[in-house]
Amino acid sequence: MLKIMDRYFIKDSTSGMFTWVGAVTIIMLVQTLFELADFFVNKKVPFLIVSEILLLYIPAHMVMTFPISGLLASELNLGRLSRDSELIALEASGISLKRIILPYIIFSVLVSVGSFALNDFVVPNTNHRAQVLIREYVYKEGPPKIEKNVFFRDAENRYFYVSELDNETWEMKDVIIYEMGKNRPFPDVILAKSAWWLEDQWLLKEGVVHRYDEKGLLIQEIEFSEMVIDMKEELKNFFDEQRTPEEMPTRDLRKQIDILRKAGAATENFEVAYHLKYSIPFSALVFMLMGMPLGIQRTKDTRTVGVIVTVILAFAYYMLLSVFRSLGRGGIMEPMIAAWMPNIVFGVPGLILYLTVDRK
Repeated sequence: MLKIMDRYFIKDSTSGMFTWVGAVTIIMLVQTLFELADFFVNKKVPFLIVSEILLLYIPAHMVMTFPISGLLASELNLGRLSRDSELIALEASGISLKRIILPYIIFSVLVSVGSFALNDFVVPNTNHRAQVLIREYVYKEGPPKIEKNVFFRDAENRYFYVSELDNETWEMKDVIIYEMGKNRPFPDVILAKSAWWLEDQWLLKEGVVHRYDEKGLLIQEIEFSEMVIDMKEELKNFFDEQRTPEEMPTRDLRKQIDILRKAGAATENFEVAYHLKYSIPFSALVFMLMGMPLGIQRTKDTRTVGVIVTVILAFAYYMLLSVFRSLGRGGIMEPMIAAWMPNIVFGVPGLILYLTVDRK
């Protein structure tokens, strides 16, 4: 009986969740729709391109809606059981509330795993494609839009990191370049305080070159006042390959963090983004642990309670997430702790509520 009950609960929650994912995603896309409307009306971006950008943004928003939608679907499903007196019948047959909630907990773990997979394998590519289209169609009349703390890759398998760029003088500040050579586990790293693009060359000023052995130990350090690097790509094509942390999978982002850390650059922003790629998907489990014990009622009218619990929990969680993310980026708190703190704040009380739910 229990296995049948588990499958029944998980199946109902899954079908309900995807309905709510669509509804909540549309709500979260409102701000994006305003921006895209401005692109279409004022920037004269073709309608098909605007539509493509909108579709490309959907996966990233879905990752944010999965925890809310999963809890909401489960709350309403449990509310229907209570309304139809099925919950009382299950308890009368000797099944505890904790055991009744367990399938929903398992369901939230599956949602978390699926959300992480979507966030790591699909979202980076869709985010990058959307940004490429925006740079091509929205900023086509001026210089490419350069964002702080982004990575570029050229045809020579060299990676470039530009901390800051002056769009008027084209001066790049705090530049890091590293080249992944063949049969070398560690790249040569070039650090420069400033750089300029001169047609098919980069002019670097006030920098140093670091070379490492096979164990990653520094074996050579060469300072320079000026250095010229030949470039074979056009400026536009080069900057089209820029990637922010939101446009990288965890594996690539981890690699960039290690290189930046070895070069002595600040990595807080990247580390917070890296850990958020894990903590946000797994907030679905946290939402379920906290929400289901609070929302479960033996009374007949439970739908309103479930919706209210979900809305309050989502608002409080994402407000805390915003605060701790800022603390991590600013170096006030360790990036990993900052990224996981909202899950800890809600997860620990949620676990206690779940373990004591039969005492309600």
